[in-house]
Amino acid sequence: MKIVIIHRQPKVGAYSIENLFHTLADELRNLGEEIIEYEVGPRTHLLSDIRALRKLDADIYHVTGDVNYLVLFLPWHNTVLTVHDIGHFLFGLTGWKKWLYKWLWLLLPMRLARRVTAVSSATRDHIVEYLGLSAKNIVVIDNCYSSQYKSIPQPFNKNCPRILQVGTKPYKNVPRLIRALQDIPCRLILIGELDADITVALTETGVQFENYIGISQEELFRQYAGADMVSFVSIGEGFGVPIIEAQAVGRPLITANIPPMYVAAGHGAYLADPLDINSIRTGILKIIHDDEYRGHIVKSGFKNAERYAPKTVATYYFNQYFEIK
Repeated sequence: MKIVIIHRQPKVGAYSIENLFHTLADELRNLGEEIIEYEVGPRTHLLSDIRALRKLDADIYHVTGDVNYLVLFLPWHNTVLTVHDIGHFLFGLTGWKKWLYKWLWLLLPMRLARRVTAVSSATRDHIVEYLGLSAKNIVVIDNCYSSQYKSIPQPFNKNCPRILQVGTKPYKNVPRLIRALQDIPCRLILIGELDADITVALTETGVQFENYIGISQEELFRQYAGADMVSFVSIGEGFGVPIIEAQAVGRPLITANIPPMYVAAGHGAYLADPLDINSIRTGILKIIHDDEYRGHIVKSGFKNAERYAPKTVATYYFNQYFEIK
């Protein structure tokens, strides 16, 4: 099969979708398929992108996310659309912009695509609840982690652990994490821009931190490798890739006890109430001081991450392609 995997235009510091599907593209090539990865330009280049894509005359066109509107201009009978979340529609827009986004970015592309996949049951359920689509028309295929994420053993620093937090947008819940860390000797590694709420929390608590913005995938992996623990107590996600990245590298993890995070984490994480600072603090202290427990969730995390291995997830997508070809 000739499969075109369509990526959005690159954005500094935003690369999770691209990293996921670059990895899956390599695995699909290993299965013997002809894979073309196409990166779209700015929206002013829409017409040239459409012409270039249709000229490829592919068996499958796969729109991988954040450029859902391209489905409108591709052969619908062999187009796959992956939806990562609908958080921007639910929380980021109002008025006519929300209406336009709902129809051009979400509803029309989902109705026209031959196959719609969601990266978690939570994302599928949100689509059903807020957009009115039928669950039977949405296939759940979990995300995978990049093939570079392999076990990197290192001793745990109980005296002053490095705690990695990937993402700083408001729904990542970073201010509560910071307040949970007050008076705990540690160093918080924040990946992403710091807003006013985060800055205030850091100032008021005195938590020691490092901040990195717009780093490469290689630099991000080095942060995982250098961390003692990963925190991901988000209050809303489509999936939560840092969960499985932490587990694949072998880092103890604290995450939220709400879907899809607890589903993605399995038994390989401490599950905290993301709205309760004391719950987050209790989990962090348990990971730091309880050696047996920490070892248990790392071991369970390794086992859980096998569900999200690139080869496994690529096979799920291949099966969908094969069905609609």
